[in-house]
Formats: sequence, C-alpha cells, structure tokens
Amino acid sequence: MVGSLWLQAAFCAEPELRIGIIGLDTSHVVAFTQLLNLADRSDHVPGARVVAAFPQGSRDIESSVSRVSGYTEQLRGFGVEIVPSIADLVGRVDAVLLESNDGRVHLEQAAPVLAAGKRLFVDKPMAASLADALAIFALAREHRTAVFSSSSLRFGTATQAVRQGSVGTVLGCDTYAPLSIEPTHPDLFWYGIHGCEALFTVMGTGCRSVSRTSAAAADVLVGEWDGGRIGTYRGLRDGKKPYGGTAFGTQAVAPVGDNAGYRPLVVEIVQFFRTGASPVPERETIELLAFMEAADESKRRDGANVLLADVIARAEVAVEPLVARHRARPATAPVGTRSP
Repeated sequence: MVGSLWLQAAFCAEPELRIGIIGLDTSHVVAFTQLLNLADRSDHVPGARVVAAFPQGSRDIESSVSRVSGYTEQLRGFGVEIVPSIADLVGRVDAVLLESNDGRVHLEQAAPVLAAGKRLFVDKPMAASLADALAIFALAREHRTAVFSSSSLRFGTATQAVRQGSVGTVLGCDTYAPLSIEPTHPDLFWYGIHGCEALFTVMGTGCRSVSRTSAAAADVLVGEWDGGRIGTYRGLRDGKKPYGGTAFGTQAVAPVGDNAGYRPLVVEIVQFFRTGASPVPERETIELLAFMEAADESKRRDGANVLLADVIARAEVAVEPLVARHRARPATAPVGTRSP
C-alpha cells in the first residue's frame, strides 16, 4: 500500500485535488472528510480536499435518510459547500466519492459523473446487483474514465501482507465478519461484502462456484477456486462486529481480515484519483459481486452449488439496456426533491 510519506513526496508539487461527495447518509463521509481536510491530524491524507457535496443518498432506507441532515451540517463545518444537484457537483470538482449507503442508486448517480469524465470511487456496495455494477464499468469505459470500488477491509495490514506473498502461494482462506441484513438489498451486498472482500483480496480471481448454508447464528459460504483451492466466508448474525480469518499458504499460515480503519483506503483513493490506476482489478470486483449473487441463489436453492459463470452470463444480458437507459439520464434532482 502507498504510505503517507510517499504521497507527500509525490504530490507536494501538484495542485490539491478538489473532491466531491455524493450521498451524505453514511458515517464514511465524515471520516473521509476529516482525513482529507484536517491537515493538523496525525493521520491526515495529503493531496486532496473535499470541497463540495450533494446530500441525497437513499430515498427510502430510514436508517440512512435520517442521517442526512446531521452529516450535512458536519460537512459544512469542515468547509464543504453543499450543492443542489450532481450536475452542480461535477462542475466544481476533479474527482468524486460516491458514498450513498444504498447500492440501488449507485448506477443512476454514477452515470452523470462518468459522463463528465470524472474519476469515481464507489463505496461499498458497488451496486445492489451485479448487472448494475457491470453497467457502471461499461459507462466508465465508454467515457474513457476510471472507476473502482472497495470495502476498507481489503486494505487491512494482515490481509495485504498475505496478498503480497507473506505466506507463499495461497492454498485456501477462511474469513468471518458481521452479516447484518437490509431488506432492500440482496442480503450479502449490504454488510456481508466486508468479509467477502477480505476473502477475495487473499484468494484473488478464479472462483468457479459457491454454495451457502444458512442457520440462525451464521451463514457459511464455501467457494471453489481454480486448482481446487477452497475459500470460505462465515457471516455472523449475533450483532457483534468481529472481523478476522486465516490464510493457508505454501510457506505459512497467517491471520487475515483485520479492520485497519479508513485511512489505508483513503490513501489508495487519492492515489487512484491522481493516476487513474485502480488498486483493485475490475475482474476481481466482478467475481466478488458474482460470488455474493451466486450465494443468494444457492440460499434460494437450499444450498445447491452455483456456478459464477452462469450468474455473470445472466447479468451481462441486462447490461446494454441499463447503459442505454442511463446514458441519457439527467443528473439527480435538486436537494429536497424525489425522483420517481
């Protein structure tokens, strides 16, 4: 991962990037803005500053909608201008953090940003369906700009050490993390993505299939990767928030899945906004979302093994109509209004 000293050395001669935020319904917007805007903090991330924000995130998830006014006032306190539309936002900034807590609105909110040629980070979940995520990637290619999405769990210290080879070749991995449910989303997409992202950070691409067993205390997903490698995710339902896991390699066994906070992710986001090079391969994000979507299908089919290739193929059929619909879609309506 890129360190703060590297960022300072690399960007000291560069003008500070102007960052915009879409969606003020998650605590991430406060945490990210503090890291970027408060230069006197010991964990300050240099090189970029949040200058503008468009508040609307979810339209109907009460736990999100109820937070907007409070987070809006907090960002005003950090010197952030609150703007009435996404169209106004993209005209004021160099790059955008799409922070809406609701993955269902990410495609419609991402479309005008990408059409404006702005680099875009989409906070978890990238979307509430694999098809929507594929459409976001397609729009980014069409407009010749860059997008990436990630959970902060990807950049945990122990997890990144294993990804960089600390245990040799990874033969298998088990992760665990909370699995709280939001009825509007496929259940893994809302919070289960954290543990699944840590799993894919360690295992990489090449997942062929997944099966899912559900019980009162936990859901267990078992994925098979190329070469017979096995990766599992245990989603915990007890209300606590432990994160962790174990990677099994040719040279060692090591812990993974640690939560290092938001700073490592924000460092990577700033580097991405500067270079346009995503720290997460597009294929890896696609397989991660397909893994979760296939796991939902497995749950509906009483634990049957589901091929990721089948899930991806079905989603790809829906991509072009989605792209066509959002290619001409206007930017989100002004603050205080609701789109149909």
